[in-house]
Amino acid sequence: MGYVDVRVTVGNPRGAPVQEIEFLVDTAAFHSAIPEDLADDLQLEPAGEISVTLADRREIKAPISLAFIKVLDRESILPVVIINVPKPLLGATSLEGLGLRVDPSSGKLEHSRPFGAALL
Repeated sequence: MGYVDVRVTVGNPRGAPVQEIEFLVDTAAFHSAIPEDLADDLQLEPAGEISVTLADRREIKAPISLAFIKVLDRESILPVVIINVPKPLLGATSLEGLGLRVDPSSGKLEHSRPFGAALL
């Protein structure tokens, strides 16, 4: 299927600042991830620290925060890991929270269910 990139509006859950940037959709990642400099620009406050397993199977500790995330016509406040990634990643928690999925035939994001409050 290849890589799936999507424009995401991401921001401080309290309203501002907000930026629209390109994320790489990573269906194998549980949480979404953003680099430290973007978290600083958005004035995101870490809510704690979690253990994450990287693609090379190393386990590290990383700060986690909440962020406003809008993709297509859907928006919510969702968890993001603050870690040095070359490109922001949109993970499964955000996809499920927003009711989105990757269509394997087109490689594009689409709605997976009607949007509304969902328990993760």
